[in-house]
Amino acid sequence: PKDNFAMTPPGRLQVMMLRLTAALEAVQTVRPAMEKFYNSLSDGQKERLSKIGPKQSKNNAEANQTAQDGKSCSEPKAGLTNLPIERIEDVVKPTDAQEDGLRQLEDATAKAVSIMQAACPEDTPITPPGRLEAMEKRLQAMVDAANTVKPALNDFYESLSGEQKARFNRIGGELALSVN
Repeated sequence: PKDNFAMTPPGRLQVMMLRLTAALEAVQTVRPAMEKFYNSLSDGQKERLSKIGPKQSKNNAEANQTAQDGKSCSEPKAGLTNLPIERIEDVVKPTDAQEDGLRQLEDATAKAVSIMQAACPEDTPITPPGRLEAMEKRLQAMVDAANTVKPALNDFYESLSGEQKARFNRIGGELALSVN
């Protein structure tokens, strides 16, 4: 975006949703062609093509770590919902009238986390079409999760004073700097 809209939490969410939607549309465009191509291959060709994907570890320690990493996306993430809400509350200092909006945002965030966890694959698919299908499911869950949070975030943000909005806007910048 060329304007400052992305400097606000609702703006950043909108930008993220645009990127997720574009990625989802790309996967949805490629997937039918990949499936058609894959189905046209002989079994030997399918096997060779499938080897191009994620490496299957022969080392048990590596395999166990990979399995744990794969399962970690479906495990509960209390910090994912609690920490941001606590941080928002500390920075914004909502009034009593704004507390309900913050609780609605907290509930929407918890629901979004559940949506993401439900889309977590049990195993990494072996075939390219299977991996694209899993990717599509995960991207769709991300879009659905963002759509779940969006109304509550917009309502809460709109209830804030100018000073509170300025403090809330800074949280995203601080988080972005801490990640990089």
